[in-house]
Amino acid sequence: MYLTAKMFITDKLVTDLIIAITTLGIAAYFYIKHKYSYWTNKGVAQLPPTFPFGNHSKYLPKGISLGGISEDFYNEFKKQGQKLGGVYLGLDPYLVVIDVTYARTIFGKDFSHFLDRGIFHNKKNPLTVNILTQGGEEWRTSRAKFTSIFTAAKMKFFFNTMKKCSDELKTNLEIIAKDGNADIDIYEVMACFFTDVIGSVTYGVDANSFKSPDAIFRKLGRELFGTFSFPFRIGLFLTICYPKFAKFINIGSFQPDIEQFFEKFVPDALDHRIKNNIQRADFLQLLIEMKNSGIELSKNEIIGQSFIFFTAGFETSSAVSSLMLYEICKNPDVQEKLRAEINETISKYGDLTYDATNEMPYFTQIMNETMRKYPLVPSLRRVCVKDYQFPDSNVVIEKGTNVILPVIGWHHDPDLFPDPEKFDPNRFEDKNAKYEGFFPFGEGPRNCIGARLGVLQAKLGVAELIRNYKITLSPNSKEPLGFDRLTFVAKTEDPILVRLNKINK
Repeated sequence: MYLTAKMFITDKLVTDLIIAITTLGIAAYFYIKHKYSYWTNKGVAQLPPTFPFGNHSKYLPKGISLGGISEDFYNEFKKQGQKLGGVYLGLDPYLVVIDVTYARTIFGKDFSHFLDRGIFHNKKNPLTVNILTQGGEEWRTSRAKFTSIFTAAKMKFFFNTMKKCSDELKTNLEIIAKDGNADIDIYEVMACFFTDVIGSVTYGVDANSFKSPDAIFRKLGRELFGTFSFPFRIGLFLTICYPKFAKFINIGSFQPDIEQFFEKFVPDALDHRIKNNIQRADFLQLLIEMKNSGIELSKNEIIGQSFIFFTAGFETSSAVSSLMLYEICKNPDVQEKLRAEINETISKYGDLTYDATNEMPYFTQIMNETMRKYPLVPSLRRVCVKDYQFPDSNVVIEKGTNVILPVIGWHHDPDLFPDPEKFDPNRFEDKNAKYEGFFPFGEGPRNCIGARLGVLQAKLGVAELIRNYKITLSPNSKEPLGFDRLTFVAKTEDPILVRLNKINK
């Protein structure tokens, strides 16, 4: 009798457990189905999602953006003839803007509806307190504080510091290029140069990237954009697809050792400057002057803004310059024409001065075409901060809706840029033209605040190389270029290997 009762209780518990699990499973199924019908219920075409990724990818990300995945969204909705389309990251609905006129409206006229970027940030982590991630009034305040740092006058302030780094680049190129048949990873060369530039311009330190492969700033740069452990990629996936949960469990956006380094280094460097009355032509000096003039800057803000200045400065310039040099290798007529322009401009100014670097129009065309073919940040994001109806459309999106602006889609659209896979700097011959669908630095009030500096240092580095060397693609460099579609900034799967031959003058 006792055994029978015990068996009955056990069987009942098992039955109750099965019923509970089944009920939860059915409830979860209908909840997910409801979430994944959001755009259909709004009358917006959507791509079929799969839980738990939604439409993100079956692979874990290697950065805080969608990367090249947004091109798939663009192409599919464009093929359907849609101006807008719906996708899901995790369970959250995202609106993909296909029509370039809508994009310009979001960037410009109706910017007040799309003030925020929606990039994950956690205020417990000082590195995320920066102008890239901040929203609302917090962003407006930061933008007002830091706009003055990126004026033409301040670029001149930084230029002499940058020029010293280009002299170091020249010295190291002579060592690297001694054997004209040696394969050179041109991305790594340019990354060392820009790490030195940003280390010097931001913190007033000699990064020594060429002299030591284990120099701390170059090491951190490699890790920041190239070392992604499996647990860290899971964390990145959660910040993109399940941001509320990521914030709840206090996930950071950056590798822990990078966070620890900058959280200690920046305040220490600032304190050392102030205590010893050291003045240098760099970003930290400008922060000190801002504080002395009465502008309020919190410790976390100083850390975060200094970090993003370093991070965005070296990686984007490294990517665009190495890809520019790749195309220059592939197009020898472009290389010769650029070299002639550089030499002619240097003859006029006597050296690569600030004005000389800014004057070369064909150089600007080459840079624009590089950023058109290889957009540095393949997609941009905005968040609707108040309900919005698209012009000439019945589509209304509510406050809090995330919006994807697929830059890579527009840049590769043959309707906007005929024969988009062809590298053709002449597309940008008219410097006064407004090129539809060309957003290398975003547009409007939330465009890239450091664009002027990025262009300046990229031109300086490439000009130093082209004026002194004929550059050719190594036969060992893999063709065609493959790109990792899961990274934040455009990144090739294999190194771009080149050969340098000194030009006798």
